[in-house]
Order: sequence, then C-alpha cells, then structure tokens
Amino acid sequence: MNQKEIRKELREILDKERYRHSLSVERTAVALAKIYGVDKNKVSLAALLHDCAKYMDGDQLLKEARKRKLKLDPIFKKQPRLLHGIIGAFIAKERFRVKDKSILAAISHHTSGRPGMSKLEEIIYMADHIEPGRDYKNVKKIRKIAKKDLNKTIALVAEEMLKYLLEKGKVIYPLTLATRNHYLELAEGKRSE
Repeated sequence: MNQKEIRKELREILDKERYRHSLSVERTAVALAKIYGVDKNKVSLAALLHDCAKYMDGDQLLKEARKRKLKLDPIFKKQPRLLHGIIGAFIAKERFRVKDKSILAAISHHTSGRPGMSKLEEIIYMADHIEPGRDYKNVKKIRKIAKKDLNKTIALVAEEMLKYLLEKGKVIYPLTLATRNHYLELAEGKRSE
C-alpha cells in the first residue's frame, strides 16, 4: 500500500482532528529525521500510522488484545486507550501491509516509550508529543531541545506525561516512568562527558 492510499484510508477511519494530528506528527517526525539521520520514508510511514487504532474505543481495544492473546498489564484494563499503539502496530501490519519491524515497533511504543528505543522509535515518540498542535506548559522549550538532544527531550516528554497523569489522578503505566528514568540517565551522562 503506498502513502497516498494510506492517507486516503486514514482519512476515512480517523476523525478530522486525529487525521490532522497524524499529518502534523509526520511533518514533525520528518524534520527530526533530517536532524538525526534517520530514514525519512520509515519515519513518515510510522508517523502517519502511529494513531491508526485511535478510531477504536477502550472496549474494542481490549477485545482486539484478547483476540490476539496479548498479555495484558492490569493497567490496560483501567486505561484501555493505552493499547492503541500496540493494537495500531497489528493494524499497520494487517490492514496497511507494513512489514518493517522497526516501523511496527515505533507505532507500538509511541505512547509510553520504552528504555532503549531505536532512533526511529525515539523520533515518533517525540514527534507525537511535540507536534505543533500540542499545547502544554513546557512544549515550546521541549521543541527547541528536540533539535539538539534526543535523550533530554525524551526524558522531558515522559516527565510532562507523568505530571499530567498525576494532576488528572490517573494510573501511571510503569513503562512511562521507566522511559523517563532511562533517558534522564542518558541525558545526564551525556552532560557529564
């Protein structure tokens, strides 16, 4: 499936706001790919498809996870929307015929991140959280840092996510905290060199 066909299908399954967000994440991710020397075609495809499961509600995501016999963290039962990246990777593979495992991993991990992400995963994670449609307290500062320091940016993005979840009284997926700690250690190690 080529990107024109993918865009057409995404336009049909996602609401207008989510589709615009996906295009904005794509532009942001491609700009970051140029800075960090990552394949722009892979980045573009992963960014376009990162939210391809967002048309599903929480019950549908849980049903898909059970159908695929995925081991579910108890947090997913409380916050099933966290599954949209994981289920999105399956949809990207099956519906959009994406075979590249690095692209599928970037889609799967774009919400919480994970320690030791590939550069492609890092870019999709960052782009999703700093694209121009995002408007949270420190986003402008984080956008500037994103052009210079991947590790620090990821640590800051994860930290902002943790603050948001705490403010809203929501459960915290441990992988978000692990991502923040891992990339904070990398960023601090980089500064002390």
